[in-house]
Amino acid sequence: MSSKIRVIGLCFYLVCSIFVSAAQADKLPFMNKSKIRVVVSPGDRAFGEITLDNPTEEPKQMRLYLEDWYYLPEGTGAKEFLPAGSTINSATSWITFSPAEFTLPAFGKQKINYSVAAPKNAKGAYFATLFFETLMSKGDIADSGRSAALDVNVRVATLFYIEIKGTTERIAKISNLKILPAQEDKKFLDIILDFENIGNTDITTTGTFSLIDKEGVVSARGAFNSVYTFPGGKGTLLGVWKETIPPGVYDLIISVDLGKALTDAGMGRGPIITKEASVIIGENNQIVEIGQLQ
Repeated sequence: MSSKIRVIGLCFYLVCSIFVSAAQADKLPFMNKSKIRVVVSPGDRAFGEITLDNPTEEPKQMRLYLEDWYYLPEGTGAKEFLPAGSTINSATSWITFSPAEFTLPAFGKQKINYSVAAPKNAKGAYFATLFFETLMSKGDIADSGRSAALDVNVRVATLFYIEIKGTTERIAKISNLKILPAQEDKKFLDIILDFENIGNTDITTTGTFSLIDKEGVVSARGAFNSVYTFPGGKGTLLGVWKETIPPGVYDLIISVDLGKALTDAGMGRGPIITKEASVIIGENNQIVEIGQLQ
């Protein structure tokens, strides 16, 4: 019976800790750079710094360490983290930083210096994440022995995207066009395409679609969701049109920018893919025919 009580007490404590962590999110240390994109030549080294802030009146004991990460399948931007050196495009062995452990003063700041050393034979893009971990709450065991608790550590991260200068290729395949009644309302239209990253660097997309009638008038225009991929990754581009389109023959023009990540980082633009297909639309947005995607 006492073992069951300890387990129940432990589970209750962990559930409470989750809610406390969410409620105290504004009390966590935060860094000035959540993403760092580095372009470095083969055999060369790049340098930079990150500033960590403590918004609370309590000092924080910080521990820093590197791990690998990647985008999960489907391209939604969800991430998975793995021990350092787990992936084929891991950059954890290239990155050094200092300090690795320190006390962050109340309402204080700490600068972390880092360097990235690219091997001479490196090509494409590599990735890593630098975690900043601190103890949020200390666990204990009650004197009665009837409850238990665990230490709760929380961590925030800076993601590294490291491109080898002159070797990255942002290339993608866009295929399998479908135009279907929308999931949320069958009166609307879902415009769906398969996306595949066939290059050697990460790709984050932004895209648009336009339906143009034979008079050159735009009858529908909208945006696709963003897709986030590493090399070899796949995702789905989805655009929704929520109005009725007059029956007729249209040209569907699709434009997908492969350089959203570069634009967000202030590093220029990437290549743009343009696709076209003819579409015949009947009454009430009924799709009569879809031509081949060009």
